[in-house]
Amino acid sequence: MDTLEFLKSLDYENGLEVVVKVFERFPLQYGVTLGLDGKPQIRPLEFKFEEDGVLYFDTVRFYRSYKEMQAFPYLQICICDQETMSYVRLGGKVNFTEDPKVIEKCFEASPVLTSQFGNQKDAVIGYYLTEAWAEFESFSKELGSHKYTLRNRFDK
Repeated sequence: MDTLEFLKSLDYENGLEVVVKVFERFPLQYGVTLGLDGKPQIRPLEFKFEEDGVLYFDTVRFYRSYKEMQAFPYLQICICDQETMSYVRLGGKVNFTEDPKVIEKCFEASPVLTSQFGNQKDAVIGYYLTEAWAEFESFSKELGSHKYTLRNRFDK
């Protein structure tokens, strides 16, 4: 299925599904944090999994991004498809978790993580987003513009 067909097949009434399916189709996303120097920092990220409406990611305890997200716990992530001129942006508040089940699922979802860290699971920390929002935008009139609030069980 080409990308336009894929995007047409999405249920735009379900924002969580849109984000998950797009992030799974395009496994390398770009995320922006606020650096310790107060300036934006962009880097590649990899969405790991969704469970019960919660979007999970991970980082490594000795990465600069971990220190940045501890100091300024907000993140924005973007994926863009040049062919269809469409993109998804996701933002929210970072919440860290050391839950071994989450860490294990992160490793299961990522051959890259496993190849880099193997059995060093203690180097990795999971995180999920609260106050999450997403938007889908496309220059294709068939696809349009959609905005979502992605509340989950951790939102107060």
